Amino acid sequence: MKIGLPWVRIDGNRVQNNSGDMEIGRGIHALCAAWLTTGMLLGCGDDLSGGDDQPRSCAGLTETRLTAAQIGLPTGGAKVVSAVEVPARTDGQVTAPEHCLVSAEVFPVDPEAPSILLAVALPTQWNEKAVWLGGGGFDGVIPDVTGNSLNTLAPTPLARGYAVFASDGGHQSTAASPGTDASALANEEAYRNWLSDAPRKARDVAGEIIRTFYGIDAARFYAVGSSTGGREALFATARSPADWDGALVLYPARNVMSTMLGLTAMVEALSAPGAFPNAAKRKLVWDAVLAECDALDGLADGVVGDVVSCGEQLDVTALRCAGGADAGDACLSDAQIHAFEAIDAPVRLASPLANGDTEFAGYNVYAAAQGVGTDSPLEPHVQSVDLGSRAPSFPVDPLTNSFAAAFVDSFMRHVIVKDQSFDYRTFDVQTFGPHAARVQELSALDVGDADMGGFAARGGKLLLLHGTGDMLTSPRTTERYVEEVRASIGATAADAMLRYYEVPGFQHAASTVFQASWDGLGALERWVETGEDPGDDEVVTDLAGVPGRTRPLCRYPTFARYRGTGDPDDAASFACAAP
Repeated sequence: MKIGLPWVRIDGNRVQNNSGDMEIGRGIHALCAAWLTTGMLLGCGDDLSGGDDQPRSCAGLTETRLTAAQIGLPTGGAKVVSAVEVPARTDGQVTAPEHCLVSAEVFPVDPEAPSILLAVALPTQWNEKAVWLGGGGFDGVIPDVTGNSLNTLAPTPLARGYAVFASDGGHQSTAASPGTDASALANEEAYRNWLSDAPRKARDVAGEIIRTFYGIDAARFYAVGSSTGGREALFATARSPADWDGALVLYPARNVMSTMLGLTAMVEALSAPGAFPNAAKRKLVWDAVLAECDALDGLADGVVGDVVSCGEQLDVTALRCAGGADAGDACLSDAQIHAFEAIDAPVRLASPLANGDTEFAGYNVYAAAQGVGTDSPLEPHVQSVDLGSRAPSFPVDPLTNSFAAAFVDSFMRHVIVKDQSFDYRTFDVQTFGPHAARVQELSALDVGDADMGGFAARGGKLLLLHGTGDMLTSPRTTERYVEEVRASIGATAADAMLRYYEVPGFQHAASTVFQASWDGLGALERWVETGEDPGDDEVVTDLAGVPGRTRPLCRYPTFARYRGTGDPDDAASFACAAP
């Protein structure tokens, strides 16, 4: 199974959808594309020089070109690099139907900028719809277009008959962990592609390839993205609402500059002398959280459901070592208490960012089991995504430092300060020091993803999901996004367009407490195509904490409260309740 960060994979089962498939007749394309590109016509049959309005064979797509005019944002045009017929594959774990796998390149305007590379999977049995899959981190690799989103055990989009496309976000990384490599983003065009523009460009190119191959346009386009891919999906649907029918967005890494400042504040707090808590001290905090908060949702099940009430009544200072000095794993020193409190608290900025932000909202640090030393196979990932196993260092140690440290380090050195010797732990997160102009310049690009009026007016639907214990992209930021959408387009329009769910216990892509699995694409399809509102009727399944247990997905700000009777592992035993 593929989880949110594209460089992390956890094996699991994928199920092929053998029902409802249909062979789409490749009839004459009624609207032949007539754009002249270096002496060739796109979309007018197998003969690239024009002619018979027939759909193209897989091999016939090779060397197909698009002009810059065919792509809605500035580019240098695009070209299909290869197109290969891939037979159906079943190996006991992964099932992929017969498809044509296309590789394409979108050329930049700036000759110093990298190209966007993308892949398009065109199934032989097509459902006349298309899905874009987003990446994660700083991108740099193309997500697997034969794979799935989140941890769902539902059929992959390709197995459901979708044409599936994805890009590398506008640059290519050869780093061991490409998602933490921001080196290419020093280029302005590459940065804008990664931030927001690559999905629009990929969508236009993929749309032409789909039309050319099948002879007709895709009837629906859906965007599916987590983390960075989630941010890109929000920008895509807000800025190009006519291009998309729906979006499934998981823990979006939006407001990049604010998020980077928040991550910087966290790693700086953990870098203070004596501040970093080891796994035993984290478990001490987690045990105290469970003792205080676990039963607030009506059931002591190892999951903190009522995060709001927990935050209001939990007092981490109750764990203080006598005198405040570190006295071992049975208590917290003053430095460690300060680190937890700093991570939980908002980061107040000395002056507003260009996007209007005056603070970063902080993290639900007490709602996350931040790498407490379980024997779960997910433990190493959880520990890396949260706090790491050792205090942040410079240079970054990829084996012991957190993803947060790696992200901030690369972003600061390549994008903000542009100095490879700069120690990210010294950055002034409140005033920005001598780098204020650059911070404001980048912040000015973090605007517009909540301007969903056009998307709502066309009937578009947006499903949002975030784990309450996410320590990379804070759920508090997504909560504020929902508030911004409501303020921008009004409560009525927002309620018709948007559903936001928080999953207690879930963290960034993985969790040892509640590993969320949900067929969000299926829910989105039903809402868009049949009007079936997911409301509070969706169910999420745990794959790791207590494998197989289910909980209802409750519309924020409600959470799942145990009814007092019934199977504690069955969603039917819970009702959605306000904090």
